[in-house]
Amino acid sequence: MRREIDENIKSFASEGDTAEAEITFDEGFSGFKGHFPERPVLPGVCQIALAMTMADRIRGTRQMLSQVVNAKFVSMVEPGQQLQVQCTLTDGLLHAKLLSGKTRVAEFKLKVEDA
Repeated sequence: MRREIDENIKSFASEGDTAEAEITFDEGFSGFKGHFPERPVLPGVCQIALAMTMADRIRGTRQMLSQVVNAKFVSMVEPGQQLQVQCTLTDGLLHAKLLSGKTRVAEFKLKVEDA
């Protein structure tokens, strides 16, 4: 799944331990399958996988999730919705914020380590 997410990232910029990206998931994204058939919504696990993909890019190596310290899912993400992702990775803690326009979608604090 992380490879598919990585391929959907439209823009990516990083400086040190901080990165920003834009991404849009179209209807064909595998994460939408079965969640939910009548109204596809991006699952929280896919949003966390997006944050982990950002961590991979920040570190330049595959990162492994060791703990979800905090996760807040605030609004739904539908196919075609553009997201902005802001991440900072310091001392093994990934702080991630997902936005759609000015609307907060989700925020995470994740413990990560080299895979």
